[in-house]
Order: sequence, then structure tokens, then C-alpha cells
Amino acid sequence: MTTNYSEEIFETNFFKIIKKDDALILNLKQDNNVLISSWLNGGLKHNMKNIVNQSISDEDYNMMANGDFDSFQEYKFQKLNLSPLTSAGLITSACMDNYAISTKKYEKLEVTSIITAGADKNAVKAGDKASFYEYNNHYFSHFGTINIITIINANLEDGALVTASITATEAKSSILQDLKIESQYSNFIATGTGTDGIAIISNKNSENHIENAGKHSKLGELIATSIRDALKKALYLQTFMSIDYQSTVLSRLSRFNILFDDFYEQSSETNKIAYASKFYHFNNNKENVSFISSIVNLIDEVQLQLLTWDDVETVIKQLIKYYLNVEVPEKKLKEKNDVLNLLIKSVNLHLFD
Repeated sequence: MTTNYSEEIFETNFFKIIKKDDALILNLKQDNNVLISSWLNGGLKHNMKNIVNQSISDEDYNMMANGDFDSFQEYKFQKLNLSPLTSAGLITSACMDNYAISTKKYEKLEVTSIITAGADKNAVKAGDKASFYEYNNHYFSHFGTINIITIINANLEDGALVTASITATEAKSSILQDLKIESQYSNFIATGTGTDGIAIISNKNSENHIENAGKHSKLGELIATSIRDALKKALYLQTFMSIDYQSTVLSRLSRFNILFDDFYEQSSETNKIAYASKFYHFNNNKENVSFISSIVNLIDEVQLQLLTWDDVETVIKQLIKYYLNVEVPEKKLKEKNDVLNLLIKSVNLHLFD
């Protein structure tokens, strides 16, 4: 079979990464063990030849509608001229042009992570209300995914691959928390997406045997830092998600479904353009972002049952009164919507009174 495009993008004596059409292909040159969330050849495998990160199209979703993902991946591997017997892979709707690679080293130890990431449509916090129920391999399609492939140049025992996957997963979640990426299924910060994939690979020919990939170990540090670095880049490339993107008032309130129109519709200003001009400066002022974040953090504390509304009511009202220089009504704050409505009304008073 022929392809339209192929490019070698990274190579070591252990592996080579090729971008081929709509896939990233990791060719493994030496003996290896792999822990991977693949449908075909998933789980713990030894001496795989290829690990694939595959971008899928609308046509592919139609092919997967019957839930036979093993056959779908087999078809995709064959289309890439790869043996389905020695290949495993991850799938995503992210564009393969938006991959990010990060390599971290310490003395003779080296870890490389290659990541594609979309978290704008499918981000979720573990424990949020489910978006589907699977029965007999039938469930909904994929909409956004963080796929992580991490390659370690040391020889890890099979159990250490599991520990490495724990470290990798926590590293992923830490970036979503750092960027305050919202869950699409609750108003909490996401810990991942609902369809994330992972592959952890070690070199069984290496003379460097390592049994600990936890967060106290140097290997764990390299795994986490390579993933954090690559994931930040991948999120920006795919969705423009970044620190700057998150540094506005509306970005901090978006996980509570608060939009510009919610502010405008509760204002006394009839000219939307005039309102937008004034609100723009409030929205982008970092002191205002800090103020809003303080209120949002208190809402989170109550929702996590660390505090109660009685505990935070006075503090919230004082923050609003003294920062925005407005009079705050005596009405009791009993739920988050009470706080959010008070916040919107107070901001409008601050801007236009």
C-alpha cells in the first residue's frame, strides 16, 4: 500500500518515530516490554514492533459504530503497512501535526514522551457524572483525547511499567490542574479526558535495570517532567490552551457556565458595544482575575465540603464589597448560584454605577 506522506521526526538507537499520513508510528528496534491501552494487543506486551498514535476521521467513526475496535485497529495498521500481530496503538481526533515531543535526561537515564492532546470538548474529572453506559462493547464515539507515549531507555520489570503509568497519569492531571482546564461534565477542574490513552515502553536490552518508577525516584521525575513539558505544548498546538488563555475573568468563570452575555444581560447598559469595551478591560486585568479566583476557590472549598456556605459567606461579601467598592445586599448565600449572581451584579455596579 502507498501513502501520501512520510517523515522521520525522531530517532535513537532504541526507537524511531515516523509521521506517516494521519499517524505517528513508533518503530521499536530492540527487545521491549509495553503497557498500553490499545484495543488490539492491549495490556502488557513484550517485543512489539510498532506503537501507533492514530488520528481518526468522521468516516472512521462510522466504521467503529458497531463497536468492533480490534478490527478497526487491525484495518488501520494494515493500511499503514504494519503487521497487526506486532502492533498496538492509541486513537484520537487530534491532528497529528500537533504532536509534541520532550526528552529528559539524567546521566545515562533518558525518557522521551510524545503526546497529542485535545481537552476542550471531552475534559472530565474522575468521578464526574458519566457520559455513557457501555454494554457488550457498544458506547458513544470519541471527541477529545490526551494520548501519551513514553519511552524509557532503561530495562524495567513489568510491574515497574504499572508504577510508571501511575506517575505518568498524575503528571497529566497536574498540567490540567495547573492550567485550570474545566471539566465538561461538572464545574470542577478536569483530571483528564474520558478517552485518554497511554503507552509506557522500556528497553529490555538495556543493562540498566530499574525497579522503581514512582514519584520519589529520578526515573519518576523524568517521566513526569517529560510528560508535563510535552503536554503543555500539545494542548497549545491543538486548542491554544495556555497560561495566557486562562488568565481572564471569563476563563475562570467558564466552568460555571458564566459567559459575557450573562454579565451584559444583567447590566443597565443598553449599548452592547459600549458595554463590551468597558468589560474588556475588566476581563483582562490580572488583579481582577486574582479577585475572581479568590471567590471561585471559596466556591470550590464548599463544593468539596471543606467549608460550608456559612463559613464563607461573610468573607465572600467582604471581598466583593471592598474590592469592587459596592454595597452588598444582606441576602443569604445558600448555593453557588447565589454567589455567582451576586458577583455578576456587583461587577456591573462597579463598572457602570
